[in-house]
Amino acid sequence: MRRFVLFAVVTLFAALLFFAWTTWQQAQAFERETETIITRLSAESQVEQGKNQLLELLSFGYYDDYSKHLEELNRHKELQSAYAESVEIMTWLFGGTALLLLLLAWFARYDLGDVAYAMLGIALISLLVGLATPILSIEASKDLPVLGDTLLQYQSKGVLSTLDTLYENGYWWLALVLLIFSVVLPMMKTAVGGLTFFSRTSPLLEKWFHISHHLGKWSMADVFVAAILVAFFANSGADSLTHAEVRPGLWFFLGYVLLSMLAFQFLGREMKRR
Repeated sequence: MRRFVLFAVVTLFAALLFFAWTTWQQAQAFERETETIITRLSAESQVEQGKNQLLELLSFGYYDDYSKHLEELNRHKELQSAYAESVEIMTWLFGGTALLLLLLAWFARYDLGDVAYAMLGIALISLLVGLATPILSIEASKDLPVLGDTLLQYQSKGVLSTLDTLYENGYWWLALVLLIFSVVLPMMKTAVGGLTFFSRTSPLLEKWFHISHHLGKWSMADVFVAAILVAFFANSGADSLTHAEVRPGLWFFLGYVLLSMLAFQFLGREMKRR
């Protein structure tokens, strides 16, 4: 029975890693296709294609650059839609597999400690995906006379890309704060929680556990999630030129916040009980 449970746990964790990696890959591919579409819908491109459309009409279709442009644009839109659907499917599969792993951890020995360690493992994978994957995209577009639907600006950001942007623009101190509270502290918190698997009675480890638990409450993770949600609702008004869309990294990041919080609550109870 133990071997079966161990095999099932390893298999489910392998599946989680696969779904997480695939989600990241497909999300990156979606961003590449989106950037290509944005380039083709920019104001400069629209002006150029307006000229090409006129030339195609005057040449009775002999000059067909505009038709080729439309075909390429539709192809990229189809790829973008396919990648978006793939990301959504992989995200749901990740969530479903995570739920199966938690149920297995509970029914194996009915021990909250086992569930907590399973949560920490899932939380770590979620954190890595949440850090590397875009969490919010904002675009500004308008239907202009003659040019039609024209994209004015597009931004897609995640935690790591935000750090890079802040550093490149000279806000190194802000990048450092974000790095500490959104990357370093969550990693340390997860590592300390994982170390209790080997020893829950070590005074030093217990001290670090409580310190990381209290520091985790000040982590920028939940603040970052809240700020993004506020930005999402504030920029998605019906009459607004800007449209914000939550990207998959947000859900993984939110998953880390919730799972790590619950895992530390369960581990704290187990350590007090023992």
